[in-house]
Amino acid sequence: MLEVLLKSLAILIMLTLSPFALGIANAEGNALTRNVSAVYSDMDMRMSLATKPNVAPCIEGECVERQQFNAHVQALGEKLAIAAYSVYPELQKRIPHFKFDVVEKAAAATTSTANGRIVVFRGIQELALSDEALSYVLSREMGHVIGQHHHQNIATKLMITAIASIVFPALAIISASSTAAQASTATTAITSAASSLTSFVGSEVAIKKAKPTQLAESDNIALNLMVYQGYDMRMVAEGIPEVSGSQTAWLKDLELSVTNLENAMHNQSIDLAQAPI
Repeated sequence: MLEVLLKSLAILIMLTLSPFALGIANAEGNALTRNVSAVYSDMDMRMSLATKPNVAPCIEGECVERQQFNAHVQALGEKLAIAAYSVYPELQKRIPHFKFDVVEKAAAATTSTANGRIVVFRGIQELALSDEALSYVLSREMGHVIGQHHHQNIATKLMITAIASIVFPALAIISASSTAAQASTATTAITSAASSLTSFVGSEVAIKKAKPTQLAESDNIALNLMVYQGYDMRMVAEGIPEVSGSQTAWLKDLELSVTNLENAMHNQSIDLAQAPI
């Protein structure tokens, strides 16, 4: 009974500490985890893409249209990269170049890695976005790279995992002192499983808590890049169609970004206020 209470208390402590771990990660984690996060985020992307449904193979004219879309993404991305290095002069030291790819995934979404790889899902092509809107979509994903959100999230996971690895073995020692020696193996297995589960849940809680702030930062960075290039932001908002029916998390986030953009235009608050890099 004592062991159950102790582990329940540990889980509660971990969930309580998770937002504070994120703050520590933001303050200190970037320098410590930059190289690790570049590798980790690439592996994480590969694993995530492997679980996403593919689009059907193209036939005849569809293949040409896809090739044209791929080239268009590359062209727009290259212009945005030039704008990024101009607006954020120190960025090139951290991200020597951006890479833009289109993958044959059915969903309308984008993703990225810490080292500047921007990936567009084929489903984006089906939205028939205007040049302004597509540039904005690319800019938003670049915003996560420029804002170092991959580093923050990975540092958070490492911090919480480290806390769990300290808390749970300590509890195992306490519980072992009051239980029979033959139960030590089972206690170790339970402790390891509880530690892994708690660190995962704690990480998810912290990252979810940080998501609104990160989305706002990526939106602001996207605005900086778009305004620098002279885009008409009203045309950006008008070029993103309303998607009816069931929406994915990515589409909901895009819809929120458009709403924020429209509010910014209404309040005339668009400005080249650079986010931290």
